[in-house]
Amino acid sequence: MDWGYPILMFAQLLVAVLLGVVAIYMSVVLFDRATRGIDEWEELRKGNAAIGIVLGAMIVAVAWVLRPALRMPVDRWDVGTSRLIVALGVQAIQLLLGLALAVIAILFSLWMFDRLTARLDEWSELKDGNIAVACLLAGVIIAVALLIGVALEGLFALVTPFLF
Repeated sequence: MDWGYPILMFAQLLVAVLLGVVAIYMSVVLFDRATRGIDEWEELRKGNAAIGIVLGAMIVAVAWVLRPALRMPVDRWDVGTSRLIVALGVQAIQLLLGLALAVIAILFSLWMFDRLTARLDEWSELKDGNIAVACLLAGVIIAVALLIGVALEGLFALVTPFLF
């Protein structure tokens, strides 16, 4: 029996879990640094549900955006040790690229939304625990992630064949 494909699939699972958790943590840290005047970790400790909703949406959004980075055309690979290392390296690069693009696009969309809704100070409302504003921003974050995910899927579908 050829154990190459099961080993590759297990290795992909490990990389997806490890880098996925790191990517999600990094997205929350980057989001925390990008928000003005809000210490998300302190607000969470105080039980601010509005912040929890927005951070939860950020986590779901990043996971959604990173899904295409995990799709690798393994059925076409000549599985060997060197190919396994290349495949996992490509997957890691795609996850990091996807994370950067996701966080940048989500933060940019929130900045744009904040500018378009000048009558509402979203960040102040979040700090005050406004659940309605949190739900609105969570919707913006998830909607942007759905759109970015499609774009990244197309991008990765174009680039991945050239790497193998």
